[in-house]
Order: sequence, then structure tokens, then C-alpha cells
Amino acid sequence: MQATTPVAFSPVSHNSSSQAKPRVFSQQKKFTYLGITIESTTKLLTNILISACITSALLKLLPHYQSIQEKLQVIESEIEATTERLNNEKENFSRYFDPSQAQTIMQEQSNRVDPNQIPIIWLENNDVKPNSESNSSP
Repeated sequence: MQATTPVAFSPVSHNSSSQAKPRVFSQQKKFTYLGITIESTTKLLTNILISACITSALLKLLPHYQSIQEKLQVIESEIEATTERLNNEKENFSRYFDPSQAQTIMQEQSNRVDPNQIPIIWLENNDVKPNSESNSSP
């Protein structure tokens, strides 16, 4: 048997410049990734800060908005009441200044009666005696 001698592999010789390039390249990658990471983190934190400010402002404005809505509802109800009253006044205005109704309005607003009108007084049936009985008695 022959003894085999272990084979020793000789290290492959690489250029020293080729070994330095991957290290520089990986360091550049790390710095590039670090820069992108810092930029993204800064943008994220800025957006979170802006969102917090906006949320805070909206929460402060919410009670003010609700009070304004309540005031608006009150004003709208007052407008409806005023519109209804205005329509009534318009109807009365046209009635009061209508020459054909002047006499009727004067009678309504005062207790005076037109001399040509005969007042009618309603009595209950128990108090009234028929005319035929009073005439037929001897």
C-alpha cells in the first residue's frame, strides 16, 4: 500500500485590490441603507407628529363645532317661527287695507254695531214661550 500524502491546497492568490473592493462596497451599502433608514424614520416620525397635531386640533374643535350646530338649529327654528309670523302679518295686512273689508274690521275691533244691523240674541228654549199660547189665552 502506498501511502498517500495529504494534499495541501495552496491558497488561491487574489489580487489585494479585489479583496479591498468588497469591503468598501459593503461599507458603502451599509451607509446607503443607514441613510435610507434614517430618512424613512425621520419621515415616519414627522408624519406621526403631524398626525398627532391634527388629531389634537380636531379634538379641540369638536366641542366648538357641536355648539355652533346647536346655535344653528336654534336660529333655524327662530327663522321658521318668524317666517310663519311674517306670513300671518302679510295676510292681515292685505285684509286690513282691503277697502271692502274696512267696515267688518272696524266692527270686529270695536263694540259698535252698524245701525242697519239688528242684533240677534239667542235664548234657551225654557225661557221662551211660544207666541200662539200667549195670543190664545182668554
